Amino acid sequence: MVFLLVIGIIVAVVGLFMMLANRATRSDPRNRFYGRIVGIAGLVVVVISLVLSSFTTIPAGYRGVVTRFGAVTGTILDEGLQTKLPFIDSVVKMSVQTQKYEADAVSASKDLQDVNTTIALNWHLDPNMADEVYRSLGLDFIERLAAPAIQETVKQVTARYIAEDLILKRDEVKAAITENLSTRLLERGIVTETVSITNFKFSDTFTAAIEAKVAAEQAVLEAKNKLERVKVEAQQAEAQAKGEADARIAEAVGEAEYIRIVTEAQVAANEAIASSLTPEILQYILLDRLGENITVMVIPSDQGLDIVVPELD
Repeated sequence: MVFLLVIGIIVAVVGLFMMLANRATRSDPRNRFYGRIVGIAGLVVVVISLVLSSFTTIPAGYRGVVTRFGAVTGTILDEGLQTKLPFIDSVVKMSVQTQKYEADAVSASKDLQDVNTTIALNWHLDPNMADEVYRSLGLDFIERLAAPAIQETVKQVTARYIAEDLILKRDEVKAAITENLSTRLLERGIVTETVSITNFKFSDTFTAAIEAKVAAEQAVLEAKNKLERVKVEAQQAEAQAKGEADARIAEAVGEAEYIRIVTEAQVAANEAIASSLTPEILQYILLDRLGENITVMVIPSDQGLDIVVPELD
């Protein structure tokens, strides 16, 4: 726009010079007319450049910080088409969208173990503090602000825990770092959205010791699990044996009860039969079961048999 303004001014001056020169020399009137046309054209270009330079467009997800002759005015422009003083005000566009920043931090734990940490930060610029951030930190504010804040925060938090707890209490450590870091950055216009601990790295000696401890604990746990499994299997075998014994006892009791019932029934039947067997019936049975060819039968005396021989016709 400045270039267009300069061209317009030059053209207007040329047109004015042509008009004055024509008036002084009283030459061809057409030269005066041409000078007037050139001057008007120059003025139109100047006006157009002034109008165009009075507007600016702020993209979505950005804010415009207005500066006047290099000084921050304190005016922050929202998204869309905005106005400003032509050729006097400048607009610095600053993103307020979510962005990611990673930084490595070196610290020491409570038990003096070296800790190397990688922190991933999702953040965005506070739109209401865009002018102050630009005034105090410039456009590379995140590098100048977040890196030292992360270093200091990680050192403060890790110093409260022994190295082993930094692993076992990772969520607690993350929450402490997030709270501390968010407070620090918010004071300077940086809104923290999420903080992630992407890496915890210790010395090789400490790492080897942790791995050995974990292996030992796993071996103990495996032995306990095996012992518990053996106990459970023994209890199951005992329960199965008891169940089988109870089943055999129940079967034996059932068989004994069956025999008792059958015996009692047989005895009752025998008693019923015995009470119904009179001497006459016994003689009948005896005679009935004799063979047809028997002609002589010797019966001892005093046997209680009173054989009745049928009469012969």
